[in-house]
Amino acid sequence: MSIIGQLNLLFAEAAESEPDALAWSPDLALFTLLLFIVFITVLSYFAWKPIMSALDEREKSVSDKIDSAEANADRMERLKVEYEEKLAAAAEDAAQMIAEAKKDALLVKDKILADAGAEADRQRERAIADIQSAKDAAVRELAQKTVDSAIVLAGDLVRKEINSDVHKQLIQESLDQFSGVN
Repeated sequence: MSIIGQLNLLFAEAAESEPDALAWSPDLALFTLLLFIVFITVLSYFAWKPIMSALDEREKSVSDKIDSAEANADRMERLKVEYEEKLAAAAEDAAQMIAEAKKDALLVKDKILADAGAEADRQRERAIADIQSAKDAAVRELAQKTVDSAIVLAGDLVRKEINSDVHKQLIQESLDQFSGVN
């Protein structure tokens, strides 16, 4: 008997009697098993292989993304270390520049103070020289006036006979004349 015949017979029997859902039927079990095996075979060929390949691709994609993320994290960590090193070097350079600027400022200050001190010394020496020159000129003038007064006094003495009153008078006149000149 063929499968179709058996199926027709099975359906005919089922139509004549009330179906018992809990009754054991060997041909129904065989037919269900056969359908299950066909269904599994069709699914494995058309569904399981594509599903499994899609899952494998998804797993590979996730694994690649995890590897990429770890590589990026490692690269970011290296970049962070490089950045921190550059930042520390920049801070050190800035501190060195500030130290050099302070050193240069101190040198400039010392030079300005030295130049100002030298200029003050030159002006003081020039003022001392001017004072000395004026003093020498005043002494020469005083000496000249003294000599002139002495000559005038000597001339007056020679013309007059000197007694103590005349002597006092001559001294007083010389002093008055000397005071009047200065």
